[in-house]
Amino acid sequence: MKLHMKGGITYIEKDISQAIKAGFSKDIALQNHKHISFLTIVSKEINKKIIVDNEDSFIHCSNYIKEVDIYFTASYNSTFYKNKNFPEVYKWQTQKDIEWYKFRAEEIINKLGLHFYKVKPFVPIAPNLLSYNNKKSLFKQKFTNIMNRFSRLFKGNNYWLPMLDEFNQRYIELESLRKSHLKYDVTLNDTLWGWPKHRLNLHYKLSQLGVNYNINSILNWHKPYINDTSINLNINAEQFPIICGNPIVNYEKMLSESRLAIFAAGFHWGWRNIMTLALFCGLPILTDKPIFDPYFPLTEFKLFFNSYTNWETIEPLLNDINADEWNNIKLYNQKIYDKYLSPLSVANYFLKTIHN
Repeated sequence: MKLHMKGGITYIEKDISQAIKAGFSKDIALQNHKHISFLTIVSKEINKKIIVDNEDSFIHCSNYIKEVDIYFTASYNSTFYKNKNFPEVYKWQTQKDIEWYKFRAEEIINKLGLHFYKVKPFVPIAPNLLSYNNKKSLFKQKFTNIMNRFSRLFKGNNYWLPMLDEFNQRYIELESLRKSHLKYDVTLNDTLWGWPKHRLNLHYKLSQLGVNYNINSILNWHKPYINDTSINLNINAEQFPIICGNPIVNYEKMLSESRLAIFAAGFHWGWRNIMTLALFCGLPILTDKPIFDPYFPLTEFKLFFNSYTNWETIEPLLNDINADEWNNIKLYNQKIYDKYLSPLSVANYFLKTIHN
C-alpha cells in the first residue's frame, strides 16, 4: 500500500469473486479462503499468478499451488519442499506424536510434489493487526468484513486507504511497546493445544518458579486433538485454567515488560503472531526452535532455543538476563526485525523474488 502511495507500484485489491478475470479458476472465485491470498503481478516483463500462504504448517499446502507460478509460504521447510522428506522434529516428540503428520506429509508430497519448485520462503505471521485495546466484537468484525467486501466490489481502486490508516495507527501502537520498561520476569497467556503434555510441563515449571520470580501466566483449557494423539492423554479439564501470579490484563503490554518471552511449539509447529510481536519488541525469547525457515536467517536474532521437555533452562536465563542485558538484546533484536520484517523489507523481498 505504501509503495503504491509513493508511486513505485500500482496496487489494486479485488473481491475474490473476480478472481476469474485475473486468470484463476472458478473454484477459487466461489470459495471463501482463510490464511491464503491470491495475487497477480503484471508488468511489461512479467505476468504471474501468486499465492501467499499463511497457514500453520506444510501439512496445509494448498491444492491451488497447481494454478500459480509462485507459492510463498510462512511454513517453508527446505527438507520438505526441496528434498520431499519429512523434516526433523523435536527430541521430545514420540513417533505417536507425529504419526498422523507423517501420513499427511506423504499424501501432500505424492499429490503436489511436482509443484514444489514454485514454493518460496516467506515470513512468520504478523502481530495482530487489530489494536489489543480496541478489539471489535464478533458482530462488529463481521459487519466490517461485509463493508470491506462491498467496497471491493463498488468503490474505486484505492478503497483500502482507511485500512492503511488503521494499519499505520496500529504500527505506532506496536512501536510504543518497544519503549516498555522491565517490570516482570515472565508473562504468558497460553492455551492447551499442540502436544499439550509439553505445554503442561512448561506451566508446571512456571508455577514452581513463581514462588521466587515475578511470573504471571495462565494456561486455558482446549479439548485435545486426534492429530497429535493428545486425545489419548486423559487430561482432566477441571484442573484448568492453570494460573500463576496476577491476572494478565493487557497481554501485549505486560509481555513487552517481561524479562523473558516463552513460547512452546505452536499447533502443527506453526508460528504464533504473539511470538512475532515479541520479536518486534526485541525481547529475549525462549522457544522450541521453529522448524520453518523464513526467507532470512532466524539465527540473526538473539534467541534461546529449548531442547528439554522439562524446560530447565528458564531459571538460568532469568538469572543471567539483567536489566542492562535485557535492553541490549532488545535494541539489537529490533534492528534485526526492521532489517527483515518491516513492511517495506517484506514488500521488497516479495517483489525482488518475483522479478528474479
